[in-house]
Amino acid sequence: MAEKRSIAAIILAAGSSSRMEKQQHKLLLPLGDHPVVTHVLAAALASQAQPIIVVLGHQAEQVRTALTMLPATNKTLLFIENPNYKQGMSTSLRTGLQALIELDVSTAVDGTLILLGDQPLITTQVIDTLIAAKETSTKQIVAARYNGKRGNPVIFGSALFPELMTVTGDEGGRSIIERHREDVASIEVGDPVANSDVDTWSAYQQVVAAWTEGQRE
Repeated sequence: MAEKRSIAAIILAAGSSSRMEKQQHKLLLPLGDHPVVTHVLAAALASQAQPIIVVLGHQAEQVRTALTMLPATNKTLLFIENPNYKQGMSTSLRTGLQALIELDVSTAVDGTLILLGDQPLITTQVIDTLIAAKETSTKQIVAARYNGKRGNPVIFGSALFPELMTVTGDEGGRSIIERHREDVASIEVGDPVANSDVDTWSAYQQVVAAWTEGQRE
């Protein structure tokens, strides 16, 4: 029997938070008892994704310290720094993908999930729903859909890794999705709040409110 191939996860956590007020690092803003970015990694660690690669950049050591406060797991977890993070999100995507390839797990990995470090309301359930869909789909791209609108995260099949390595600018694979529109499976995953990011102070406040409300339920 062939060994089951896994879906990796690459968490993009390198951005400079240029739109956040007072030069605050959005990934280190508090959400409950943990920083924003910690919630993303916790969701990934509890999911079926394996291995998990976190791409650091802006204030890398502070972000790494926040993330290493999570309990240890038996999953392969790699932190990698992107020295070119100021040149756009694509540089972090390529850095993470190169690290995945160099782990020498390419024959055991069927694709990789791209997670954004500033979307702390993403859940393990959303991640695992997409992974399950990829395992049964013939499509190379599996994207989350919220109330009919495509969002994050997105899984790219391993056949697209070479193309992903050519992406430039401030994007995380959008051009690849557009180029392969016929090869995209959009999976409805529920509440659009999970797709919320904290790019600005007002967006962060909305995420805090949504998270607080979720804790009451």
